[in-house]
Amino acid sequence: MDTRIFKLSAKNPIISPLDLPFEAAAVLNPGATEQAGEVVLLLRIEDHVGFSNLHIARSKDGVSDWKVDPKPILAYGEKDLHYEEWGCEDGRITYIEEDKCWYITYTAYSSKGAAVALARSYDLIKAERIGLILSPSNKDAVLFPRKFDGRWAILHRPDAGGDEHVWSAYSPDLIHWGEPHSVLSEEGGAAWDNIKVGAGPPPILVEKGWLLIYHGVKGYGGHLIYRVGVALLDKDRPYKVIARSRKWIFQAEAPYELSGLTPNVVFPTGLLLRGDELWMYYGAADTCTCLATAKLNDVLKILEY
Repeated sequence: MDTRIFKLSAKNPIISPLDLPFEAAAVLNPGATEQAGEVVLLLRIEDHVGFSNLHIARSKDGVSDWKVDPKPILAYGEKDLHYEEWGCEDGRITYIEEDKCWYITYTAYSSKGAAVALARSYDLIKAERIGLILSPSNKDAVLFPRKFDGRWAILHRPDAGGDEHVWSAYSPDLIHWGEPHSVLSEEGGAAWDNIKVGAGPPPILVEKGWLLIYHGVKGYGGHLIYRVGVALLDKDRPYKVIARSRKWIFQAEAPYELSGLTPNVVFPTGLLLRGDELWMYYGAADTCTCLATAKLNDVLKILEY
């Protein structure tokens, strides 16, 4: 089966720094959701100082005519928020039906390192910070959209002395997190994800479990190459991997993915299931925002049990 099951949008990059209503160095790593018939992206936008804010963008078709709010929904450097003094980065969005709101997991970046923070929004116009939920060094956190035995679950990637694997944690209240489990490790050896792995978008529930798109990293001649893989997590024990792709399913090949602020990077952070298609929104070369689509069944077929 062809590994290249995701097809690039003909409109890529769907959002570049030149498309924004203000100056920016990069627009990347978008969270994704839907609201009132529109696709909504949560964009990480890096300014010319080098720090990042999170902005909302909306589109009727999820591809073109994006309306980007010039005011951040989460802005770095606000008073008394010293854990975000260097940026709010790489936001993911999860809609929680029980609370009728969206939760945003994001990286709070400061001189203390990268930590995981949580915010909520009822309208995707303004957000209320809940605060830091995981201390440095930690990032790539995604929240599951439902509870497990009365508790919320999250995937995250702590830095454990240079080993960077996907872990899970549980919480009764979205504030206090515990019961760690190691979920997904790099394959090691010469595998395409032999250096580190991290969760991409929040997992999507399919018939046999939770579909997790993740990024994996391999080094070539001193350069890091970011590709995309897929795993399936147990429906009731989301820390248990029941299937995984041995091969990568997406990699940098287009010019805007191969060349940019960080070449050879595709970094998915938004995923929508629209009919029988997966719409994967990703950052390309740490510079622009792109879209690729695939049939859900084609992605499931590449899993190995």
